[in-house]
Amino acid sequence: MTPIWPDLLGEDADGPHLLGTRCTACGHVMLGKRGSCAGCWRGDTLAAIQLGRRGTIYSATVIHQGPPGFATPYAVGYVDIEHGVRVFAHLRGDAAPDRSAVLEIGPVKQDAEGPIYRVE
Repeated sequence: MTPIWPDLLGEDADGPHLLGTRCTACGHVMLGKRGSCAGCWRGDTLAAIQLGRRGTIYSATVIHQGPPGFATPYAVGYVDIEHGVRVFAHLRGDAAPDRSAVLEIGPVKQDAEGPIYRVE
């Protein structure tokens, strides 16, 4: 499996988790590996961190007409995860605000050759 964004996912004994970056100068936390801080713009003060695998759904919607390869309907939304980071994701199950969510790895879409995990 190839992730959509390199250096975005890690895995340990408890399963997959998101990776992020924390600025040691200002404390700003960002999703994924970054080259500079979005808070103070420094590049020499960044440290890799594990963001986590659990969160709370902030908002969600159901898509009823999607692009080729996407089985409809499907839900998407924003999830607040540990360290104050909000991520946009495909959602499964009851995708209502204030519900808890756990990271799972699955295909983004399907084509004739099979599931696609990476958008190019």
